[in-house]
Amino acid sequence: MTRFFAYAGEALSALMRNKARAILTILGIFIGVGAVDAVYALSTGAAAAINSSVSTGDQPSLTIYADPQQGDLTQAQPRYRDAQLIADQSNGTMRRVIPQYSVFYNNQRIYNIRQGSANKKVAALGFSWYGDDSNFAVADGRTLTTRDVEHARTVVVVSPKLAEKFFGSDEAAPGNSLTINGTRFQIIGVADSTTGTASNYFGGSYYIVMPYTTYHQFAPGNVDAVQIWTDSPQDEDAAKAAALATLKHEHGGRAKYIVQSTREQEAQFNKVLNIVAIGLTAIGGISLLVAGIGIMNIMLVSVSERTREIGIRKAIGARAGEIVLQFLLEAVLLSLAGGGLGLGLAVAIIAGASGFLASKFGSFVVPYASIVLIAFVFSLSVGLVFGVYPAMRASRLEPVEALRS
Repeated sequence: MTRFFAYAGEALSALMRNKARAILTILGIFIGVGAVDAVYALSTGAAAAINSSVSTGDQPSLTIYADPQQGDLTQAQPRYRDAQLIADQSNGTMRRVIPQYSVFYNNQRIYNIRQGSANKKVAALGFSWYGDDSNFAVADGRTLTTRDVEHARTVVVVSPKLAEKFFGSDEAAPGNSLTINGTRFQIIGVADSTTGTASNYFGGSYYIVMPYTTYHQFAPGNVDAVQIWTDSPQDEDAAKAAALATLKHEHGGRAKYIVQSTREQEAQFNKVLNIVAIGLTAIGGISLLVAGIGIMNIMLVSVSERTREIGIRKAIGARAGEIVLQFLLEAVLLSLAGGGLGLGLAVAIIAGASGFLASKFGSFVVPYASIVLIAFVFSLSVGLVFGVYPAMRASRLEPVEALRS
């Protein structure tokens, strides 16, 4: 071990004699490791943050809505009572079935909202609530409950932007009331726009959230979709078949529906994100390859410049393995130095980007242990792989020929 450290010290001294050349060689590793680490950390953290943001405390397994491309969309559109009819045909495969109101289909989801004598008006988006989402967060007041749903209470949770519009702050909104399309609603809470379900509905926009049972009385008519919860993924196919059979029986055999599986959507999303991450990492890997070739080239130049030194070492008894070790250590030290600086670059990039992503998704966990390990492994590998040939070439020099040069 003492001899190893002695060789490491000699390798470091040799590199310091050509500082400019060493710095230029390190630059390639610096960029490559920084790119690979940053892409890995950001893609991994973003995937976890997005999955956490879009997921709920009890996410529906299936969402069924009328195919918008069919001829008679109005006839096929699900009705409020369809949810109960589907539940009656569940045969034990469905835990819960509810009608869904959302913002994506028609203008009846846009509301005119007034507050007291101030007569302020604003158009807002509306969301229905099924009453069992433990991941929906509020910044002030309370969230909606299953009792609000069961009793169809005229209560709403409002967005922070809407609360500020009417009351000046989040804290002042709970306990007050709003007149929404002519109906008086009590404000029970203000959504938290930094965390929870889809950042609690698009963060900075104007929106209101009310129980779906209340919405049915407030604005009766067709629903946008039917949501189904199953106890296990194995029940999804049976639940899908039963739901489609019920809908076609009620709306006619020509009615067409699209079924979205939350589990399949998340798997597909993660697959796409992984492909993008692999592609970007491969680009960083190319810069590592170029940097490795640079290390090999510089080490070959070093071997040529130090031929006489190698001949003297071998003449006084240095073995081939010791020559290999010295030059291999030089290549590894170059690579590790670049990797350490690249790790610093990656941390700086991640620190800047994670703050922005955290503001959008509410949470962003950086896998620091993994990026340190990646930086070390990649740097060590590049140094070893591309330093072997120059080191072997140095060890094969004949002492007499080396001394003559």
